[in-house]
Amino acid sequence: MNKILIFSAAFLLHLCSCSDGAGQTTHIQGFIPAGSTAEYITVQYWLDDNGTDLAAKTDTITVIDGRYEDEIPNCSTEFGFVNIDHDIIKFIADGSTLTIDAETHKVTSSDNNGLQSRFNAWNQGWIDLGNELTYRTTELKNRKEAGEDTEKDVIALQEEQNQRFFDLHKKTVLNNPDNVVCAFAFNSLVVSAPKTALSLVDVLSDSMKKNTTIAAVLPTLEARAHTAIGDRFTDFEVEQVPADPRSTVKLSDYVGKGKSILLIFWASWCNENRKEMPRLKSIYEKYHGDAFDIVSIAVSDAPELSLAAAKEMGITWNLIVNAQSIPLELYGIRRIPDMILFGPDGKILMRDFWGYDDQILEWVVKKYVFPE
Repeated sequence: MNKILIFSAAFLLHLCSCSDGAGQTTHIQGFIPAGSTAEYITVQYWLDDNGTDLAAKTDTITVIDGRYEDEIPNCSTEFGFVNIDHDIIKFIADGSTLTIDAETHKVTSSDNNGLQSRFNAWNQGWIDLGNELTYRTTELKNRKEAGEDTEKDVIALQEEQNQRFFDLHKKTVLNNPDNVVCAFAFNSLVVSAPKTALSLVDVLSDSMKKNTTIAAVLPTLEARAHTAIGDRFTDFEVEQVPADPRSTVKLSDYVGKGKSILLIFWASWCNENRKEMPRLKSIYEKYHGDAFDIVSIAVSDAPELSLAAAKEMGITWNLIVNAQSIPLELYGIRRIPDMILFGPDGKILMRDFWGYDDQILEWVVKKYVFPE
């Protein structure tokens, strides 16, 4: 039996351009994937209650000869979801006929100028830029292996592609300030260009400020904008042993002292941090010294549990405990584990780079601390 998506109650009370009147509906249709034996699928969407409150609603649709159809109210400020065998496919209920491809997750709209088509264009633009970056990066790598000096070309490519990603996301937000097409583009700017994202908040409609994707990042946006790449570190102090001022430590005891510092946000209950520990140890053993060091800071955790976990995992580098939410709020950290790399002068060189691929951590350290 397919599970129904559970929407957070925090997001059930905000405005949405939804309607269930005649001519104001979206038609959903599609086939279940090859090999699936699902007898029904579910469609989750948002329903306007008396024009003021937004509520989540779920339709359970019977599958007939591998095909399903549904008719739902339009909603321009939230994504809906089709759930097939626990596989979730998002869509925009924009008043058109939407055809769902369960194999590729592609959603095709009958309206080439509708919101779903606009979202598809943004998403495809993002994919195309990523593919182009991969292709051109591989070309530069091959040229380097052939003995050519490509350092300037690599830097130029990074700057060019960063600007193109930035332009794509900003244009999408400016062209769609009152609908959900802008949601992921805005979220991308929060990560890559938080100062720009902060400047665009007032452009968003009141309904979009309450959109689930955007509302999730707004509480930390101002902090992120003030601690973006290129900004100097924001200092804080932690009393590691409660009621013992002698145990107080500051971030500035480590950062801005002439070394590059990799600051790791973690907690004893965080399994992802444990998975990464062998690689962190390898980086520490290979690179720590006069130019580079690591500091782990335990957040949202009891100090005795943090110390016990650190001993168990064999952490031998600098450790700060009992920080609780202080650094999370100052740096706009939304989840742990996470990392920030500070330069010798205390400026932020890189942030939000946990959990990409197996080589990303060493690549960041080599690129920013030990460039060739």
